[in-house]
Amino acid sequence: MKNKVVVLIITLLIIINTLAGCNNTYQSSAISNGISNTNIDPSSVIPEPTQSDKSPMVAYKNVLQGKVPFYCTDAQKELYISQLNQAVSSDSSVEVKATKFSIIDLDNDGIAEVILWLSVNSNDYFGFEVLHYQDGEINGYTLWYRSFMELKEDGTFSFSSGASESGYGIIAFTKDGYTIDKITYSEVAIDSDNNETISYFVNRTSASSEEFQSAVTEQSKKADASWYDFTDENIEKFF
Repeated sequence: MKNKVVVLIITLLIIINTLAGCNNTYQSSAISNGISNTNIDPSSVIPEPTQSDKSPMVAYKNVLQGKVPFYCTDAQKELYISQLNQAVSSDSSVEVKATKFSIIDLDNDGIAEVILWLSVNSNDYFGFEVLHYQDGEINGYTLWYRSFMELKEDGTFSFSSGASESGYGIIAFTKDGYTIDKITYSEVAIDSDNNETISYFVNRTSASSEEFQSAVTEQSKKADASWYDFTDENIEKFF
């Protein structure tokens, strides 16, 4: 009789330990899935976005597909891609659409920008909207055509404000706007007697007219940026 009691006690202890272990396993699984209440089915909990879900390319895709807005630095407000006209003008009758896009790291920070080629009231050479990713947000910058021409694969581009004031450079972004870092360029100065003097710079250093023209010729030989039609198919393909 004594032996039977001992066997019964041991059996009960084994059963209790087994049940406790199962409960601990379930609680550990629940905790690892972010569940504080063990009565909740872990399969019903929506997982946190992975790093790939938060990547710049996914963020760009969400903006281009109209799922989320971007912050337009010119309009100083959030806009959806369908509201691009507000990035160009406060006149609601102005029609703006993105016809093409390019993907290039303009500021050499290791993260590409998305450049939208804008058609404004059927003018295909009006300008561009540059989308820039920073700290999980997409900011938009509106650039007029003559300030952002002949974009190259390396992120350099040409600009011109007149026959004697032109050149090429790169762009830098801030939260509120952008600056153009002039690399090779010419500029005009007018003295008190209204005499005009043109100065030339190559690689940010004073140069002759011949050196300037030679540098501009070499710039024109660089590979042009690739542009893609702004379509749902291409957005799916490249993002």
